Amino acid sequence: MISIKDYFGKYEGHADITPARYANAQRLVAKVNTLMAAMMADGVKFPDNPSTKCQVAGTGNGGFRPQDCPVGAPGSAHKMGLAVDLYDPEGEIDNWLNNNIEARGLYEDLGLYFEALSSTIGWSHWSLVAPKSGRRFFIP
Repeated sequence: MISIKDYFGKYEGHADITPARYANAQRLVAKVNTLMAAMMADGVKFPDNPSTKCQVAGTGNGGFRPQDCPVGAPGSAHKMGLAVDLYDPEGEIDNWLNNNIEARGLYEDLGLYFEALSSTIGWSHWSLVAPKSGRRFFIP
């Protein structure tokens, strides 16, 4: 499970964490943790990322990103508090999301969208923002 502190990471306390973005992040973290709990009950492992010391991927930009962060587009869901990258070194998370019969109902009920498995080697991108295509799994 990730905490709000894990999500904000090195940007905790940044001026770009407005009340609206903080509320977005709280909603995201709650939904992410709900799906993570169901996945863990089914045996999926969420290892800690050695760089962040939690399940958030990357070296500090896998959760919230401020507007001046060079990683990601200006309108990125990460910069709005609506997306997170989870550490997935073996592809176990993405494999479960793509291949488990129960997964679809769970993530649709939670309103989560994901970058395609082929686009996220080593991490899994989860978002509350529907892509323009409307697909649950999309190519960025």
